[in-house]
Amino acid sequence: MTKNIERARLDLIQFMEDSQKPQKQIAKEMGLSNSVVSQFIKGIYPGDNDGISKSIEQYLSVAKERLKSIDADVFFEGLRNTKEVLLACAYAHKRNEIALIRGDAGAGKTTALEHYTKRNTGVIFVTADACTTSPTAVLNLIAEEMGQKPQNTRAKIMRILISALDDTSRLIIIDEADHLSLGALQAIRNLNDKAGVGVILSGNNKLYTQMITGPRGGEYDQIRTRIIKRTKVNNNYSPEEINAIFPGLDADALGCLLKLARKESLRAAKKIYVLALDYAKATGQSIGVKALQHMQKSQLGEVI
Repeated sequence: MTKNIERARLDLIQFMEDSQKPQKQIAKEMGLSNSVVSQFIKGIYPGDNDGISKSIEQYLSVAKERLKSIDADVFFEGLRNTKEVLLACAYAHKRNEIALIRGDAGAGKTTALEHYTKRNTGVIFVTADACTTSPTAVLNLIAEEMGQKPQNTRAKIMRILISALDDTSRLIIIDEADHLSLGALQAIRNLNDKAGVGVILSGNNKLYTQMITGPRGGEYDQIRTRIIKRTKVNNNYSPEEINAIFPGLDADALGCLLKLARKESLRAAKKIYVLALDYAKATGQSIGVKALQHMQKSQLGEVI
């Protein structure tokens, strides 16, 4: 092996030890097959070793920096928004009802829903998107999460789901449900009716607004009138909540994050906080207003 190839091989082996990532995962991240990486490490790859070593060098230049990044856990179960979401989930799960969770982007809806899913058995969590707006698409999304094979018609997949879910009292959580069409929402209502499962519809305010306004508002009546629990969350946080989410900061730093969370979102405040931790560590500083404002300027383009 040339020096560059040998260095790449040793660097990759060292990174695997440091990161504790399996070889298969690293190969996937590099866009290479596991067999190619295995042969390269063993020194028996018959192909372009110089090309592979260059790919490894490029991959490691980013992967090593990612490994150094601080993974800060800033989840706080006592957050008002989190408690409201968890209560809605518990209500729908216990009573096999449909509940609605709506509100500001970045207010922690998804984080709270994931928390409920991890803490409770029988929960099916799916996320809708622009490709899953139709009844068949969203039903297949649920089926795949349950390990069922997707079907090409709504009737077929509905029969399969009803059979699998009937008398189970499970909870289906659909995040980003504002993507769903009226037909898809009606299909979910039918599933709730016929299988007796609880349903959480979570999304932005559009989901509820279209149920009560506009020319098609009346068409949503069958869904809206079934939803008694209508939880709304927002980015209006208290100083006490911010202090609990970001412990150990001085009053000025907490005030900076509180302002950011209220004006932008809690999601934005968390990301700026984590980036500021990295910046403070790299510069040998303690995290404070200076680090937080620096990251706001560099990432958001302004200090809020």
